[in-house]
Formats: sequence, structure tokens, C-alpha cells
Amino acid sequence: MLRLGLDIGTNSIGWWLYDIADDQPSQILDGGARIFSDGRVAKTGTSLAVDRRNARAMRRRRDRYLQRRAMLMKRLAGAGLMPADPIEAKALELLDPFALRALGLDQKLPLTHLGRALFHLDQRRGFKSNRKTDGGDNEGGKIKDGSARLDQAMMAAGARTYGEFLHERRAAAPDPRHVPAVRTRLSLRQSEGGDKPEPGYDFYPDRHHLEEEFQKLWQAQSRHHPELTEELGSVLFETIFYQRPLAPVKVGRCLFNPEPRLPKAHPLTQQRVLYETVNNLRIAAPGQAARPLRRDERDAIIWAINNKEPLKSPGGTKVSLKALAKTLKLRDSEGFTLETTARDAIACDPVRASLAHPDRFGPQWSALPEADQVILIDRLRNDADRDALVAWIKEAHGFDATRAGAVADAPLPEGYSRLGETATRAILAALKSDVLTYDKAVAACGLHHSDRRTGEVLTALPYYGEILDRHIIPGSQDPAHDDITRYGRITNPTVHIGLNQLRRLVNKIIEVHGKPDQIVVELARALKQSEDQKLEDSKKNAQNLRAAQLRSEKLGQLGQPDTGANRIILRLWEELNPNDAAHRCCPYTGKQISAGMLFSGECDVDHILPYSRTLDDSTSNR
Repeated sequence: MLRLGLDIGTNSIGWWLYDIADDQPSQILDGGARIFSDGRVAKTGTSLAVDRRNARAMRRRRDRYLQRRAMLMKRLAGAGLMPADPIEAKALELLDPFALRALGLDQKLPLTHLGRALFHLDQRRGFKSNRKTDGGDNEGGKIKDGSARLDQAMMAAGARTYGEFLHERRAAAPDPRHVPAVRTRLSLRQSEGGDKPEPGYDFYPDRHHLEEEFQKLWQAQSRHHPELTEELGSVLFETIFYQRPLAPVKVGRCLFNPEPRLPKAHPLTQQRVLYETVNNLRIAAPGQAARPLRRDERDAIIWAINNKEPLKSPGGTKVSLKALAKTLKLRDSEGFTLETTARDAIACDPVRASLAHPDRFGPQWSALPEADQVILIDRLRNDADRDALVAWIKEAHGFDATRAGAVADAPLPEGYSRLGETATRAILAALKSDVLTYDKAVAACGLHHSDRRTGEVLTALPYYGEILDRHIIPGSQDPAHDDITRYGRITNPTVHIGLNQLRRLVNKIIEVHGKPDQIVVELARALKQSEDQKLEDSKKNAQNLRAAQLRSEKLGQLGQPDTGANRIILRLWEELNPNDAAHRCCPYTGKQISAGMLFSGECDVDHILPYSRTLDDSTSNR
């Protein structure tokens, strides 16, 4: 019988193939290690695809700009706003476009001069904000502040358009050789209420500044040129200012049904998570087995969590387990089994906490029908234009501008759950009907995470996306496409590369030695970690390394050998009181233990569980 052992890591797969006789290894057949890249930059941990994606985005922006410019030149020439002769069109570059944009508001311009001004608007059509992508972007915040300063400066100067503002600003310069720059640059600015200057923009044109200027310039010149029709203006406006909408986010499939997953911000998802968490609570008392909640106790806890008053600060709130114990009027000796130093509270529904904030919906949110809640949340998640969203909220819910703006800026959970609407509704109903844990609620609905296994015997490992279709974003499903495009892929590059390398290795082993009867897998935890998790682990490793170096220095000061065993003794001594070495005392006698006593034989390391019975000499048992 052939047994294949696999040790799968982030950068390698170790493998060993041997024969088994009488349940013992009898013969080694083959083995080795397959080394590969984890698809990340070694220094930063970011995906290698990031640089490629950024470069591709820059190429596309450049290509689209050239295409837009060529299309505008063609349409301007067709309308008589630009000379058909390229040499004559090139000569228009000598004209001052800022002067044309300002004079065109009051004076008649030749058609080609108007075309030169419009072409200049196309070259600098301004920044168009997108609330979906710029909400947490610091650069987007600087641009927003710069745009607000521009509005104030234009109002103070009495400028009707951005072009007129720039022209007057340049004309007012005392020295014609040193006119103010027209391009915006980051500079250090004194922040409001701050002591230190921060990078910012003196002013920054938004898309709406240029759009308004186009309309005013077109209206002023159409009074002098009848051929400048409204229809032609609409065509040129669309050519200059059109911007592609963001591509829709691809959503993975439900674990149980062929439907898209629900967003985490969906009310059903948040209810399901809350009921799952509360149903997992157990009440424990000394000398007694922990018991689950009764249904009336569970409902009382749910009511207390849902009616927690939202905090003034943005985001969700938490209810401590001690407060919930008071809600149930538990005895002093009773408590919840989840109550530890790491878990002493239950988070409220973040969507309810955010939208029920007094500055937003307040108590009206709970009374809003579920269908209306879903519509609002969908628009909060997907609408890119904040002004249009605020206008819709004002009309749909009768709020003033301030309150509608607060609702539009309400923070919501990002991402998607792993279940679709059908499965969520069924599981939520089962969770509400009784105090069931998630696995029992799934079984009560007739669902199962592994009910799609067919027992089919394959000649080789297929592409993982063909099997794990419920766990990845679906692809095109077109048989003419390659496997990745057809079935989709895992977004984590390390996992994607690791699974593909595993497939190649196992299929090659099958090709050479035949199919193994058993496969034993050891999997590295770091394989499925995200970039943030890897970074957090790196920080912890760096902290542990620094702590070990300090203990080595301490051992040198004490005249003791720098060994792992001695460093462990120092670590256990530090854990007696991490903040005060003078109060590190024996847990049995209360006598102070000094650093000099550690290696003199005056004290010893004890085990929590007897070593003679458990053979557990790990640090956690010392």
C-alpha cells in the first residue's frame, strides 16, 4: 500500500512516498521538496500582482486619454471648432487658453478659439470624486479640502468659473516673469487647530468646476454663434467629461445554493451572526456542568443587545458579558463560559448601531420595513455620487441636508458573508425557533457543508476551482477559456500558487508511481493568512526576538550561560509581574523572587499539570 506524505508550506512542499506493510513503513520509494515563490514581495508581503495591476491601470488611463482626445479633435473639426489642417490646428497652441476661457464668458470668440478653449478643458477636466473608493483615502481627503478652498477663493475673487479665476490670478501678478502656477502641487499647510503643518493643496479643481465652466462658456458663445446647438453641446460635453463607471464587484456563490452571497451589511446577515453568537453562550457555575441558555434567556439577551443605545462615536457598540449576566439576574457564582480576558463582551449589530445613531435615523431605523432597509443599505454600499445619494435620502426619507449627509457617510461593514439570502433566511429561522448552534441549525434546514461529495474516482487532481466552486468567486464558465478564467480563483496569491503547485506535484507522482492509497497532509497555518495577518505575525516575531535579545543581555549581566533553558527561566520570572520586578513573588509562599535567586537553587520551575503524568514540558504548562 502506497502512502504519500505532504508537508505544505508557503514556499515549498516536502513529500515522501513509501510502502506500508502491516501498518508499518516497509520501503521508501521516493521523496523530495518542491520550492516555489509565494507570489509576494519578500520585504513588504504585498502581492506581486499589485505592481503589475498598477502599471496596467496607468497604461489604460493613458490609452483612454489619447482616445478621448482624438475623438474630441475629430468632433471639433467636424463642427468647425477646430481647423481640419493639422498645421493650422497646431498653430492654435500659441493662444493663451486661460485668457480664452475668461474672455469667452463676455465676448464673442472665433469658433476655432472656442475649440481651443474646449480642448484645454479636456486636457484638465478635473478630479471626479467617488465615495466608494475615496472614503478612506487620505489623498482623496486632501483633494476634497483643496476643492473647498477653491470654492472660497473663487467666491472671494468674484470669479464665475475656474478658468476666469486662474486668468485673473495670473494677470494680477506684479511680475509677468513670475506668474502663479496653474497646476496644483502638494505643499505644507497649517492645519486647522493643529500645531504642525501638514501636506495639502492650496486649491484643487473638482470635476464639477470644469463641467460648470463648459456650460457657462457654451451658453455665452451660443448667443453669438447659432450653429452652436444644444445637441452639439451635449455631444462635446459627453466626449470631454464621460467617465466609465467602476466595474461591478464579483460576488462568490453561497455555500449551499447557487445564488450570490449576501453582503455583511445586509440586516439578515447581521441578525444571523448575532443569533449564532448568543446561542453559543453557556452559563457555568462552580461544580456544575455548563448549560445552554433557555429560549427566554436568549431572547432577553438579544433584546438587550439590540436596544443598546448607539454611542456618539462612529461604528458599533458592545455589551459586556457582566451586563448580560445582570440582565438575566444570574447569581454571583454564575457566569458565561465565553467570559475571558480576550472575550468579555458581545458586539452589537454594527449596521443597526450605525444607522440608529441619533444623528442619522435614530429609533426610526428599527421601525423601517426590511425592504426599505435593504434598499438604503444597497445604495449606501454602491452609489458613487455622494451628492446624488444625499438628494435621494432627502426625498425618500424626508431628512434635511445635514441629517441626509450623516446617513450617506454612515460606516458599514465591508465584504460579503458566505451564505446567500435563501440559506440565510432558513438558518436564521432555525436559530430563532430554538437555542441551536450554527451546525445544528444548518442540519435542521436539511443542509450540509459536504453534501456535494460524489465519491467519484479521478485519474488526476483537477484544477482546484472546479471542486471548490462554492468557496471562490465564479469565473466565466466558458469551456473555451483556461481553467482560471473559466472556474475562478482564490484571491489570496499564496494559497492560489500553493494549490496549483500541489496539483502539479501530485499529478507527476501519480504519473511516475501510480495513485497512492493514502495521502497524509501537514499544512502550514501561514498558508491561508492574509497580508495583514502575515504582517501581524511578523511584528510579534520581531517583538519576541527583541525580548529574547534582552534576556540574553540579562543573562550576561548575571554571569549565566546564554541558553534556551535559561532564557525560559527569565521569561517565566518576568511573567510573574511584567511591570514591576520588585513584586515578582512565588505563587505559593508570596516570597519575593529576585533575579539572583533564579540560578542559585533557591527556587524551581513548577508545572501546572504534573509532568510525571502528562510529559508536557511546554512553556504554557510551566
